[in-house]
Amino acid sequence: MRRIGVLALAILFLSSSAIVANGQSEEKTLIIEENINYSGPFWYSVSCLKVSCPGLSLEIIDGLENYNLVDDHFIEWAGELNSSSVVRVLSNSGVLIEDISIQTFEINEYSIIEDEDLIDSIPSPGNQDSYYTIVTSDICSLGNCNSDIEEHERKAEYVGILENYSDQDSIKIFGEFGDVIEVSQILGDENLRMEVWHRNNQQKVLITNNLFDSDNYFIDYPEDSELWLRINSDSSKDSYPYKFIVYRNNQSQESPIGGELTVPWIHGDALTYQESWFYESYISKLDKNGDSLLFNIGSDTEVNILCSSSNSNMIFETYLISHSGVMKNISLENGTCPETIFSHEDTVSVEFWIKSEETGKWNITINPIRPLDGGALSDAPETRWLTQPDKRWSGIQLEAEITGSLHNGDNVDIYLIEISDLNGSRIYLNELFKSEVNYTIQEINQDTGQLVNTSNGQTIVLPLGNHSLRIERRADLGIEINYIFKLEYLGEYQEPEIKDYQDLSWMFDDFYKLIGALFLTPLMIVIYWNRKAIINRESIAADIQLHDMKRLQRIRERLSEQLRNEESKDEKIIDSALKQLGESPWISINEVWGKPILTHMTNQIDISAWRIVENNKNLLLGIKVGNWDWKIAAMKINFPEGAKLTITDVSPKHLFQDDEIFLGTMKKDTQIFLRISMTGENANLGLQFSGLVNGEPLAAVPNKVIDW
Repeated sequence: MRRIGVLALAILFLSSSAIVANGQSEEKTLIIEENINYSGPFWYSVSCLKVSCPGLSLEIIDGLENYNLVDDHFIEWAGELNSSSVVRVLSNSGVLIEDISIQTFEINEYSIIEDEDLIDSIPSPGNQDSYYTIVTSDICSLGNCNSDIEEHERKAEYVGILENYSDQDSIKIFGEFGDVIEVSQILGDENLRMEVWHRNNQQKVLITNNLFDSDNYFIDYPEDSELWLRINSDSSKDSYPYKFIVYRNNQSQESPIGGELTVPWIHGDALTYQESWFYESYISKLDKNGDSLLFNIGSDTEVNILCSSSNSNMIFETYLISHSGVMKNISLENGTCPETIFSHEDTVSVEFWIKSEETGKWNITINPIRPLDGGALSDAPETRWLTQPDKRWSGIQLEAEITGSLHNGDNVDIYLIEISDLNGSRIYLNELFKSEVNYTIQEINQDTGQLVNTSNGQTIVLPLGNHSLRIERRADLGIEINYIFKLEYLGEYQEPEIKDYQDLSWMFDDFYKLIGALFLTPLMIVIYWNRKAIINRESIAADIQLHDMKRLQRIRERLSEQLRNEESKDEKIIDSALKQLGESPWISINEVWGKPILTHMTNQIDISAWRIVENNKNLLLGIKVGNWDWKIAAMKINFPEGAKLTITDVSPKHLFQDDEIFLGTMKKDTQIFLRISMTGENANLGLQFSGLVNGEPLAAVPNKVIDW
């Protein structure tokens, strides 16, 4: 760098009491000490924030040359320093660091330093010589940068110096028509001025006299002209170093896919929080179309919005966009953004339109209020897709930890499970955090879209295609429930190998003959005893079976008759019929009532369900208890397809609430029958029984769904 010469200029507004530090009778207190680790232009300013700061002084130790400046109000030093110089601020003991204000600038390895004297005046129109030019362009998109991009790569910091009062520096700024140039952090002597000029082949025009009057200045790059800055001084004495930062908003690279932002958004997919919660850009007063920003936000979501701008004349319009493309204007009349946005059920994004009659900068910040469902800024849908899922349903990545919540009024969350294995995948649900929710993995027929099979989290094989996970609340509606789970992947399904086996059944021929003879001996005795009945073709045990059949048939007729006429039904008759069913042989009931629409058999409980009276929503439920009592027993009806029914009555009388019926204690080796009445649209329903068996919690969940 060229040697400009030391400009040790002290602007000293000294009162009669101001004296040099080494002449003070009172010992000075050191307030600040700084080591300068570079050689080059340097400027330092100290201002007293009180009425007076007695003994305020500035010491510059620069190798062989030392400078000592004293004033009770304001001290300033400017010039060139050598590396390893020391700067100290001292005062009498009554002055503290919070009583003073420091302004300074230093250069760093990324600073652009004036290495030769710049031209004084803006060149004449048409002069095509090569002139010093500051070239810069933001390499980030809408204020968001990759982690390896440094701040100095986005803008240019220029440091120069005027040798004397007659010296001027003229600098050309590179850009294109439509660009916005921001000049900021202008530092230097109060007598310095920065002018803005336009120059082309016909003329040069002064646009602004002095940019030092503001902290930030936004300049529209002219059409068919060059943009120039000129720094000069209106002081008759030697001047000082100066520094400023130039930022160029390249309009041709403003949008994420290139090109200038337009209204409406035509710049690719909506932006997401995975890219950033914060976006910013610049808008020119020449841009009559304006800027837009499209952000991905899903259904039933609540977010905070903060829109800010460099001038009060900037207008923000806000629109919610539905899946079908319909736009809903939620703008405020004063041109600002709503503080809070509540998206509706079909929302997929929010779009902001920004317009301004004054060149400036805008910022938009988005913050979620509720936890994210599955990592998406959206509440997971409560119903499953009809044919094919779209972006409203968040896909679950296998082996990934998934978090979500059921907020107030939110009963169900549906997620998409995408299976790519040709032979299907074996998966199960790992509940990482115990929550008051039920998990149901649902296998979907890829051709019809119908529910084929379900699992309450246990291992299931899902074929190639799209399937769903249903999460349903168990707690009260007013409680917010957080859940954390992971879908564990057990690999691609493999067909079991069928091996060749050797037939060794011949080794048991004698055993089979002996056992056959033993089994047939009692039969021959029975046949002998009933030989007359067999010869006369009479039915064995006909009298006993006929009595049971007729009794069960009468019970069925009484129930059907009572339920057909809601106005005249007698609950006592219904309860009596159900009690008699509970005392009847379990096998005989199946023979009279027909094949159940649902059957579930385990060691501890058998469950069967029949439909009563086709035109009414009445379900007959039979429960046969095993060899242990079921205590605190309850039954829950769930609806995996989304559509729900409402329980209106239960016979015999039991407590019920919403979709849960409380059964109390069911004694071992007994059977009970319930009549459940429901209203609502058509739905698919499933059953879940729970209780304490031998002191341990136990649940029975039939895996078949009833089409109701």
